[in-house]
Amino acid sequence: MKLRLISLITVFCLAIALLGCGGGGGGSNPAAAPLDSGFDTTLVANYPTVATSYTTMKTSLEEDPAGLKTPAERVALFMPFIAADFQNAAGTLASSALETITLDRLTRYTINSYKFVPTAHKVIDADTIEVTTYMAIDASRKPGAAGGFENVSTVLSPSPVVTWKKINNVWQIVKGLPYLSSEISF
Repeated sequence: MKLRLISLITVFCLAIALLGCGGGGGGSNPAAAPLDSGFDTTLVANYPTVATSYTTMKTSLEEDPAGLKTPAERVALFMPFIAADFQNAAGTLASSALETITLDRLTRYTINSYKFVPTAHKVIDADTIEVTTYMAIDASRKPGAAGGFENVSTVLSPSPVVTWKKINNVWQIVKGLPYLSSEISF
């Protein structure tokens, strides 16, 4: 019996050593987190900072499950990925407008889910890439908020092409990110 218990403990320890215990950090590569279906794995390999940025932006825009972050704090997490010279679809400088509209939406709506998945990319030059991005949003108006839709669920089609540029050694979005109500349905 004692030998059987020791054998069982040995097998258990080997399983933990080989498989991990399931809750750990899982390695040092932040882009190695589980990816959404369709995530451009070549982007992960060649532009890991951009790939990780998609995950971080998605997390900052989705509702904070613990309710610890205000809409302004969530926008502050999102905006470093947007270049100061970001342009809207009309070619107008729009970083400030994007920030204001995003804050308004996060204040009025609970973002139930936000899919922001890079599905393909094209290298323009050493410091510029265009990333085809699947975007889907499910939101509901917060109690007491006025205007807009009570509930909205939308998939942007065709998928927008978001242009990323390396500016001072930091990858940022310079155009192609839809934010106007004429581009998304809320």
